[in-house]
Amino acid sequence: MNDIDYELIERYFSDRMTEEELMAFESRREADPEFHEMVATWFDVSNTLRQSLQADPQRDALVQTLQSNRPIFNEKAKVVSIRKLMAAAASVAVLIATLMYWSPWKKDLYSQYSIEEMISPAERGSTKDSLAQQAATQFNHRDYKEAVVTLDKLLAAQPGDAYARYYRGLSYLEDGLTSRARADLEVIYNGESVFKYDGAFFVALSYLKDKNTVKCKEWLLKIPASAENYDKAQELLGDL
Repeated sequence: MNDIDYELIERYFSDRMTEEELMAFESRREADPEFHEMVATWFDVSNTLRQSLQADPQRDALVQTLQSNRPIFNEKAKVVSIRKLMAAAASVAVLIATLMYWSPWKKDLYSQYSIEEMISPAERGSTKDSLAQQAATQFNHRDYKEAVVTLDKLLAAQPGDAYARYYRGLSYLEDGLTSRARADLEVIYNGESVFKYDGAFFVALSYLKDKNTVKCKEWLLKIPASAENYDKAQELLGDL
């Protein structure tokens, strides 16, 4: 990680990227495990900091801190000392926390509508059911990468398994791999399983996670009034 990476992350969370830059950022996040982990860690830390902020005087103090540290981000062609590097990282973390505090809907809406639990199938003793139970346990313990590995086995044996594909898409989504999530969830939407309109809803949520409200709304509008999750989709549309 270097100063450019810190500034990239700051621009990502402050919605100051062009569409091309955003696509490049997401591609790197999926291809570079270290970068992906850093973005995820800062996201979690900033959310924790945001939740700990209380009164306006604290907000004003944060603004003062950001303004005083801003020159660090603007230095070019200069070797940065370890102390300044740490200060830059801390300032970016505070900036992310402040942005999340001032725009809380971005994190809160996703958390409000994201799925918390994978429903495991009834135990019938088959290998398929055993793998599904294992995937459900992994998902519910937030071991999303392991859940994907297990669900891959189910899909290798039965590519048309809507249950496995739907939850693999959700595992990718919770792990921050939104493009991969959409690939699975769009297959679900284009099929005729009981997960059809849930697939559409979580494609919409994947765009919400990417801060693309236009595409989010577009997918929410695909859910008809006859669908069980229609009211939830309309509620999210209203929140947007």
